[in-house]
Amino acid sequence: MSGNVFRQLRNGSIHLVLVVLLLSSTNAGGIERKYNYRIDLNAIEKHRFQVELLCEDFSQDTLVYHFPWMIPGTYAEANYGKYIHDFKAFDQQGKTLQVKKKGKNTFIITPASNIKSITYWVSATWGSKTWKTIWPMAGTGIIQDRVFAINAGGVFGYFHGQERQAIDMHYSFPEQLYAMTVLEQTSNSPGEASISTLDYHELIDSPILFAKPDTTSFSINNTHVLIGYAHESDDKERALTIKKSLRPSMQAIESYLDTLPAEEYAFLIYYADERDLGKILDNQRFLLLKGLVYVLRSGLPIGGALEHNKSSFYYLSDPGSSYTDVIAENIDDMSIHEFMHILTPLNLRTEPIQNWDYSEPVLSKHLWLYEGVTEYMSEIIQVNGGLTSPKDFLLKRMQRKIRNGEKFPLEKMSFTEMASSVLDKPYKKQYNQVYQRGAVMGMLLDIEIIRLTQGKKRLIDVMYELIDEYGPDRAMAEEQVFDLFTEKVHPDLRSFFTKYVEGREPLPYAEILDHVGVIYENDAEKLLPRHPINDNGVVFSKIGVSSKRVVKKVKKKDEIGFKAGDKVDRNIYLDNYFDDFGEPLPEGMQVSFAVERDSNDVTLSDVIRYREAKVSHQLKIMRDMTPEQSKYFNIWLGFEDPVRGE
Repeated sequence: MSGNVFRQLRNGSIHLVLVVLLLSSTNAGGIERKYNYRIDLNAIEKHRFQVELLCEDFSQDTLVYHFPWMIPGTYAEANYGKYIHDFKAFDQQGKTLQVKKKGKNTFIITPASNIKSITYWVSATWGSKTWKTIWPMAGTGIIQDRVFAINAGGVFGYFHGQERQAIDMHYSFPEQLYAMTVLEQTSNSPGEASISTLDYHELIDSPILFAKPDTTSFSINNTHVLIGYAHESDDKERALTIKKSLRPSMQAIESYLDTLPAEEYAFLIYYADERDLGKILDNQRFLLLKGLVYVLRSGLPIGGALEHNKSSFYYLSDPGSSYTDVIAENIDDMSIHEFMHILTPLNLRTEPIQNWDYSEPVLSKHLWLYEGVTEYMSEIIQVNGGLTSPKDFLLKRMQRKIRNGEKFPLEKMSFTEMASSVLDKPYKKQYNQVYQRGAVMGMLLDIEIIRLTQGKKRLIDVMYELIDEYGPDRAMAEEQVFDLFTEKVHPDLRSFFTKYVEGREPLPYAEILDHVGVIYENDAEKLLPRHPINDNGVVFSKIGVSSKRVVKKVKKKDEIGFKAGDKVDRNIYLDNYFDDFGEPLPEGMQVSFAVERDSNDVTLSDVIRYREAKVSHQLKIMRDMTPEQSKYFNIWLGFEDPVRGE
């Protein structure tokens, strides 16, 4: 767009500029319809901003304008129309047209044959104190003059049947801010940006974060990675700190994947100021009461991340400097998971995802792939990239997921049944199982593929083959996914899907894990070291966001020397009382570990004593594997490449 057009816009000739935009989309075959929006983030009223849409090329007797009921990746009702106010339509003479709201998300305009523009006001979804709200990473944020979060579902709608039309947006915003997004933007002066998308799908897929400039970037394989950071009240630069934390995660991805299906990628990260909550957690006195008061006053501190094709948007809590370690750990884990959505469903997906209906979406039954396999990939990448050890991968992460996954009500539903009906009771209660049982199914599937191909392929190899064949522009048929995976591996793989994903048979942990030299035990009586906390008269706080537990009380039974207020690593037992294979260290052996006391590290010691215990879903690594087990184990964890056949 030319500089002249921008100068006209700055001088207030809004309608002239928008008409120029429309004329620029005209060709010999007629007018190519295009959405043309103007959003002024300088004019905030009642925690709302106004959106203007010039839409004369959409003229017809009746126009139906929808806001999304649900967007991809959320698997929960949003009803963004609840946050739209004072929706008006105007004809060429500036007179208002009749607008009727239908349901929560749809506005019907009649007669619309002479329509010129639409205006409406958008409320922020952030800050809602209700328990049932739009997840903030999919919502709209307004922190006047400081931060604006534009997740498009909460700001823009679409005319019925016109989701594939191009979109132009012109933003005005405080001059000290910067628009962070993977979308291309043009600007001839501070406080203004013009941004375009190919269609409504790309718009929904591309969040924008307006904030004071705090960005950095680096490259991974063929992908340029941008980090954009925003905080509502803290001006200090953090993008470089976040980069330092994210870089090892991205390098681990680089070591696992040959290439990435994106030339650029953006991490858009917002930290909410939760320092008052951090003080409550630090103090620990009257924790439950103070925590309840905080929630009633400020709302439930929730957050997370939402994946997009070339970016991911993060809404995270910042409880203060004493929680820097857990903040870094959380973003490391989430960043790998969200980034790996580049593979699925963003490049490998079925028709319901490809042809998403924002008003009445058809849910896919393949959450095992979209979320389960993605979560598993985020774990296997970390051990492959050296960010975690095989012991931690198996005995901390996957063992915990097995235990949580066993809570899935297999007698009532299969995994595909849950996915297909995840918005309804009783299925939606089980959604979080995509990250537990779903990830475990991804692990077992990976091992089965290695076994059935005799080490020539892993799950990631099969996914790349399918991406090459299908990709973002060609969807797999919903009912053919299991067969497509099977065709790339071996006919016997089909029974895995039939029994354990579509069916309701218990997962065969012991049988499959044995192929890679991992022992699975359940409901067995064992002699294990006593726990330094649970079996030692020490009471600790179970509430907190830190990676450490805080000792609340020490009884006379304690023989180690803990004191109230000590901060103890949550993994103290596994890290210090078991070897790298998951076997308990010998009875009578002395172990030492550090605890944090008054901001200093103090070393405590214990002598291992055994106790009888019942083992539940426990994993161990074999010391003496067969050559085949050893080969598959190393291929599985990425310590050696698959044995490619000719």
